[in-house]
Amino acid sequence: MLTSGLLRAIATAGFLLAATASTASAHVELISSSPAAGANLQSAPTEVTITFDDELDPDASAFNVTAAADVEVGAGEVDLTVADRNVMVGAVAITEPGVYTVTYAVTGVDGHAIEGTFSFGFQATAQIPDPTGGEPDAAMTPRGPSGSELILLGVLSLILAGVTAVRFLGKRR
Repeated sequence: MLTSGLLRAIATAGFLLAATASTASAHVELISSSPAAGANLQSAPTEVTITFDDELDPDASAFNVTAAADVEVGAGEVDLTVADRNVMVGAVAITEPGVYTVTYAVTGVDGHAIEGTFSFGFQATAQIPDPTGGEPDAAMTPRGPSGSELILLGVLSLILAGVTAVRFLGKRR
């Protein structure tokens, strides 16, 4: 027969699962880039790398790099060789000194999208702009529990119902 302590533990596990489901919905955020935002390099980079804190949807995440007058000098996508799939990389062809802007649009595997820009310079004499965006889309609604979280919650509920039924029937004898 199951003890009331075990019943409390099962109920607590179910409660904690439900409570943490919403905290698992953190939005993807940019954590670093190479070249770094605001950097003014003495030698031209050959690629741009952007790292995020969570897995990206490869089909909905990309960036491009532009020079003055929106001339594209490179583009990138999710690096599928990185196990966490949280890195985007792309080649750039930079030959002239100046300020270059990286514009990214990414979607995390949880479906939340962010867009943003950051700039770096190559022997730039002009001021390098501050980063923009990078905030989660405010129009997106918070995600609910995932399918596996719902299954686990259902299993815990069934166990709790079974234990309650066994206890109830045991007391009737």
